[in-house]
Amino acid sequence: MVDTDKSIEEEMPKNLYQRNGIYWARFKVAGIEYRESLRTRSVSVAEKRLRARREEIENQTHFGIAGPMGWESAVVAWDEAMSQEIRNKTKSAKTVSRYKTSLRECRPWLDGREVHEIDAERIRELVKGRKALRVTNATIRRDLTAIASVLDLAIEEGWLEDDTNAARAHSRKRLQERRDPIVLPTDADIKYTVGRQSTRFGDMMLFARETGMREEEIAGLEHGMLDLVGRHATIVGKRNRMRTVTLTRRAVEIVKRQPRHLRCPFVFWHLEENPEGKPVAQRYRNVASNFGDYTVRAAKRAAKAGIDYRRFNFHALRHLFAVEYLRNGRGGIYDLQRELGHSSVKTTEIYLAFLTPEQAAAAMSGVAQKRAHKRRSAASE
Repeated sequence: MVDTDKSIEEEMPKNLYQRNGIYWARFKVAGIEYRESLRTRSVSVAEKRLRARREEIENQTHFGIAGPMGWESAVVAWDEAMSQEIRNKTKSAKTVSRYKTSLRECRPWLDGREVHEIDAERIRELVKGRKALRVTNATIRRDLTAIASVLDLAIEEGWLEDDTNAARAHSRKRLQERRDPIVLPTDADIKYTVGRQSTRFGDMMLFARETGMREEEIAGLEHGMLDLVGRHATIVGKRNRMRTVTLTRRAVEIVKRQPRHLRCPFVFWHLEENPEGKPVAQRYRNVASNFGDYTVRAAKRAAKAGIDYRRFNFHALRHLFAVEYLRNGRGGIYDLQRELGHSSVKTTEIYLAFLTPEQAAAAMSGVAQKRAHKRRSAASE
């Protein structure tokens, strides 16, 4: 009887062996044994990769020449660099957290490779794979930005031989963000979502309608950011931009009825158990999912009572604020741009579609300046 395993082993090229059909390298340099996958089922490809890898190890050992940087190692180095930038306040923790989410989701296309292998073809495969999973274009664009950030560090550190950042160079023309049509919630929808007795989280919803602030801006709002006498809040919003938000009398009332906690600086807080099982005051972390739970419960109550109810997302309250701001003549389109923190007035102009021609003309002509002039005149009298 022929010993099949022995025959295969005898035919196997030197310094190669197989695991589940994949070729692995096994060799010694300076008395140290190296074993690693060559990521191929082809013997000819395996032999080429073995020679290249062995030469690389020998160069590192004998001449101190640095070898290629693996993607995972580059991400670890990037994480350390980002932590330093957060401490220096040159990068927001929220942005870095979003990058990390993208990097985790993209691991199947990047792990196990060296940074120089993250080329245009690899990025195209990643984009194609993410689309196959029905990931939105907006999310894929964020994925590419996160990968580009890691590759930027690789270029700075000299881990890439040229300055080509494949993720940054990838064309975004086919990844245009498609906005879903804006559907404004009704007063009845909002009232039914908040419920009969407004909770602290319910007050966050009402505050969003009064100020147009984003959900994370409200969740991170601290008492020290507020000037209730002057009726404004100074916040750091998207892309680390600082802006001043006007507070209506209703918004001030909402803030004043929030119980303050000595050990928690946030306006809107809740009790959460720490690892020791003790209740600790914390800011709200998962605003979108919490809000989703509210609307699900509201929809069930409405269906049981036979009441018309349409679910909406938290961001819709920001849209409603913007439309009502212009409809009620509180200010012009550029005033609204500053209130919302939009970098371009083009983004703000989407709300003109909800106005009558007369209202839109007033908004574009700067009705805010007219109203401000009237207030100054009245004050001088």
